[in-house]
Amino acid sequence: MDQATDAVLRDLEGRHTELVERCAEQRRWWVEQWPEGHEFLTCLLAQDVQEAVRELDPTWPLCPEHHDHPLRVEPDLGTDPFWVCEKSGLPIAPIGSLH
Repeated sequence: MDQATDAVLRDLEGRHTELVERCAEQRRWWVEQWPEGHEFLTCLLAQDVQEAVRELDPTWPLCPEHHDHPLRVEPDLGTDPFWVCEKSGLPIAPIGSLH
């Protein structure tokens, strides 16, 4: 869990720490119920945090290619998630390596 939380915090550049911790706490419960899902934590936590942060900043994380739309997490459920440009569909950076 710590590795997933750290990766998402790196992408947020240390902002919204409490929000990330809240999302991580919810995912801790989820992993307790489904231990095999541990490998998907980074992907799911990044999606959870993105949804929560978008209420405060609808364009986070801003696409560095086009500057007019946010990136999205892909795959929806995967072990090596990354940020993708919504326009081109191309990967921009793995979760935790956005900046």
